[in-house]
Amino acid sequence: MNARVAALYCYPVKSMQGAALARAALTPGGVPGDRGWALRLRATGRPASAKRFAVLLLCRARYLDEPAPGAPPPPAEVELPDGERTRTDDPRANARLSRLLGADAAFARQEDGAGHFDASPLHVLTTASLKTMADAAGGDFDVRRFRPNLLIALDAPGRPEDAWPGRELSAGAARLRVLKPVARCVMTTLPQPGLAEDKNIFRAVFERGGALGVYARARAPAVCAEGDPVELLETP
Repeated sequence: MNARVAALYCYPVKSMQGAALARAALTPGGVPGDRGWALRLRATGRPASAKRFAVLLLCRARYLDEPAPGAPPPPAEVELPDGERTRTDDPRANARLSRLLGADAAFARQEDGAGHFDASPLHVLTTASLKTMADAAGGDFDVRRFRPNLLIALDAPGRPEDAWPGRELSAGAARLRVLKPVARCVMTTLPQPGLAEDKNIFRAVFERGGALGVYARARAPAVCAEGDPVELLETP
């Protein structure tokens, strides 16, 4: 398999835009700082998601200091749709974001309770699958709609990672166990900076089984960098 790491991503706040990374530690808990924060709804204690609050995808979050593996995430800077900036540790931020959502919410860290991941903390996707879906269904299958942590550049027919669950990958120094497909939802259709709403995206994925990409878990903490080779390992 002639493949390499095309991009690495971290999303500091659940359902907000994140940032591409030149290199990242891949750990059993995912990328350090990924979904480290969320807006927790005071009424339910659950994290707010763009599935219900689409405006979250119009916000962008970034860390001012690099998160450390195994440590609580540092504060994140959040850029709102109007360009205003705030921070997850600013005492005025909760009121500002509550007005944006139209619901009472407060920033909270992952370790404060109520998990911020839908299923597994590491999400892997290939460029082959994105191209296959775009060729078959049309539409803008931009990687930003699918929010992976690890995008693998792979020139191959079909959707190669569909056959990977139960197998292992090496990505740079990291070794990953592939767990299961990633079930998709309406978030893939929503508008975000540079991308228009496109309901055909979810319809096309649903008609082809409802999943795209795979969840994985790192065997042990290891650094992975853009351009690193990726190999599908022999089944033990």
